[in-house]
Amino acid sequence: MNCMNGVCYLQTPTLSSSSTMTKQLKYLEEFRNQLLQFLDELIEQFPEETDLVIIRIFLKDQISVYDIMGRFIRDVLPFQDEIKCRNESFFLENSFLYVGTCMKKIDHFQNLWKSNRLDEHDKTVIWKWMDVLIHISSKYFNLFGHVPGWETREHLKTD
Repeated sequence: MNCMNGVCYLQTPTLSSSSTMTKQLKYLEEFRNQLLQFLDELIEQFPEETDLVIIRIFLKDQISVYDIMGRFIRDVLPFQDEIKCRNESFFLENSFLYVGTCMKKIDHFQNLWKSNRLDEHDKTVIWKWMDVLIHISSKYFNLFGHVPGWETREHLKTD
């Protein structure tokens, strides 16, 4: 684990071959790029939600792409069936989506989902972005397994 300024990150795993590493990095970069594009759309739609800008900067410049993928596989991929079924409880009942934020912010984002600021089209777009992220992370997981240090929970299913 690497620690700097009180924040710890997992070390980048070593890989056995350069072609495996190239393929793995391709999935990792594609995942990060899609996540950043998703955040860009949210920022454009909700410019007053300054936390989205902070999250984007943090994901782009401060967090290892391995940590981003590892956390998504561990914490979100187990809910892929809920996401496929468009079960809104995924956004409303899972506080792990907002780790690192205070309860007030969690309530704010959950209330945003319930509010009239998001119409059905907006929600559909968000679900489609989740589909994209699930697709990439599931392919990554099926090819490479979990990211070291981010072991999956027992209920993880990948189809």
